[in-house]
Amino acid sequence: MTKDSYFEMCEMLDQEPIEEEIPIEIGDFPELVQQCFVIYGILPDNWDSMGGGFMGKHYSIVFNLFKVYGIEDSAEILLCLDFLQHMDGVRQKLVSEKLKAKSP
Repeated sequence: MTKDSYFEMCEMLDQEPIEEEIPIEIGDFPELVQQCFVIYGILPDNWDSMGGGFMGKHYSIVFNLFKVYGIEDSAEILLCLDFLQHMDGVRQKLVSEKLKAKSP
């Protein structure tokens, strides 16, 4: 649900929007976090060819992408790397759970 659809729903139900229930959108995050989401989407996936498991993103081009997106400050680079690795860990867990649910 988008913010707009949430606000429309509240209006139709004649209710006040509740701050905790308003959906978060990418644009709500700081610019650096938005850039990290874009970079994460560009990084190629790394799959185990024998077992079919998701092994995370391949980070070989990450520093080139930082330059392209103007992320050059060392503190921002470290923060972005930390954020990317966190996203990667969450995605690895979700993909693993999804694959386990599909297997007989």
